[in-house]
Amino acid sequence: MKKNLIAMAVAASLVAPMAAQAKPEVKWFGFAQITAESLSQNKGTTPPTDGFVFGADRVRIGFKLKDGPVFGKLQVDFNKTDSTAAIGTLPQIIKDVVVGYKFSNAAKVSAGQFKTPLGMDFNISGKKLDITKRGMEKKLVLERAAGIMLSGRKIAGGFGYDIFYGNPAGRSSAVQANGTVGKDNTTVFRVMYDMGKMLHIEASTGTSTVDGGQDYKVTDFAVAYKGGPLTVKGEYIKGTDIRNIAGRDETVWYLHGGYAVNKTVELVVRHYNGKREDTDRTLTNTYLGVNLFLGSTKTNGRVQLNYVMTGGDDAGSSTPYNGLGGYTDNAILAQYQMSF
Repeated sequence: MKKNLIAMAVAASLVAPMAAQAKPEVKWFGFAQITAESLSQNKGTTPPTDGFVFGADRVRIGFKLKDGPVFGKLQVDFNKTDSTAAIGTLPQIIKDVVVGYKFSNAAKVSAGQFKTPLGMDFNISGKKLDITKRGMEKKLVLERAAGIMLSGRKIAGGFGYDIFYGNPAGRSSAVQANGTVGKDNTTVFRVMYDMGKMLHIEASTGTSTVDGGQDYKVTDFAVAYKGGPLTVKGEYIKGTDIRNIAGRDETVWYLHGGYAVNKTVELVVRHYNGKREDTDRTLTNTYLGVNLFLGSTKTNGRVQLNYVMTGGDDAGSSTPYNGLGGYTDNAILAQYQMSF
């Protein structure tokens, strides 16, 4: 009996400090993006409205929680007050709601509503984008969906993966007949390799099924390099049977270059090429821009200025581009972001 009491006392002395230290970590975050946009094509409206239009792209707040291997996240966007939810998703104001458990670097389970793991630039936070707007590839991704995902990172040094299964991708612009919850689903597979912060490579494929139409299928390949003041990125994405219409295919690729002149100024250029395969029409968007970092971090007090030049089958063409995304005429974009 005495030995048992001594063993219990020793065990309690070891567990008590651990219990005292195991407190949940809660990190709040938020950001607001105030924007101005001038579109050349609006010269043709009556009356002309090609002057600057002011608004906000994102007005968000949320928190991340970590309690040992347990984690969670909630993010809402007050710029999306429409309570109507797309098929298979939560109301529009809710961007992310996640609960999960990390078994190891090779196995982490997440459940809830969040971005599907397809698209390198799409999976970058909106407050960290290199250009003012998300580009032409955003319309082809599977967006956010409710479901479950198994992930792994830093395997054998730098390999990672994601396997997602969930409801139909009702928020995706490429999906029209949204499917039936409980019958149709979204699946995404992604593999990646990271060499520290210098090199990132990824490939992914996904499908959103629908009864009575063509399943939407999409593939994506991307690479990013960062060395010193230089940033280079490229991405290719192809959507098949877009909006669940057989034979309606579209491809988008971009090349991006950034150069940090100093800690305050970064010059950027990004060239997009989009092609609607079934109509053989193309559109190019070339962003010329500058990022100014005026706050204590790169996401606080950031100013972005972009000029977008268009080409291909743009608004001046006799057969304008009829793909999902992109500017069809020149544009001036500006944004100021505050973040915490």
